[in-house]
Amino acid sequence: MQVRINQQAFTYDVQGEAGRTDDRVLLADDDDLTATTAWAAEGYTVAEFLPAAEQATLREGLAQLVRQALADAGHPVPADFDVAHYHRVVGDDRDLHLAVVNRTKEYQQADFLPVPAALFEARVGALCGRPVQALNPWDGERFFHLRLIRPGRADNNPLHRDVWLPDYHNCLNIYVPVAGSTAQSSLTLVPGSHHWPENRTLRTAGGAVSNGVRFTVPGVLGSAEPLE
Repeated sequence: MQVRINQQAFTYDVQGEAGRTDDRVLLADDDDLTATTAWAAEGYTVAEFLPAAEQATLREGLAQLVRQALADAGHPVPADFDVAHYHRVVGDDRDLHLAVVNRTKEYQQADFLPVPAALFEARVGALCGRPVQALNPWDGERFFHLRLIRPGRADNNPLHRDVWLPDYHNCLNIYVPVAGSTAQSSLTLVPGSHHWPENRTLRTAGGAVSNGVRFTVPGVLGSAEPLE
């Protein structure tokens, strides 16, 4: 299928058995943390995150976690290695990349964050106009994901909605670029799609295969109207 991102057409490849859809709006049964914001209709906002000093600490601390993951995967790099060049070091070595990714999964607890999780919660709460907490309701853990996406490789998830996974009901995601993100490589969103009924798109029943790579998240197979 075709999608348009920033007025550019892209071919989107995903396979999987189609799931059933209905006219439910999933957000209607969840806590809508955007409800009282000026960006409730769009479902997202782009904003400054932390003060400069804390942001620098966050970026460098996360970069060090990437360096450590590379070392643990058997590919040590210098202490001043620029993680924006991660893809040049790993190249097309999928086994090395997966080894690094598996190591970063061990960093998801808030204890590994280079800054207190309370700073995240306060900033997101200010944007939402209500108190929020970083919490996985299934295990009570405060956690984050450190994502490593190589340009030109099939590392990113297929087009999806987070709420299709039960862990992500009643919550809001934040996306904080650490290194290498540009206007051509950041998070892709369809404004207003959080208010769509389920039958506005066709999705896979379970996980999905995109560009030959299997993902646990369901993927969009088609849409009744152009996705832009």
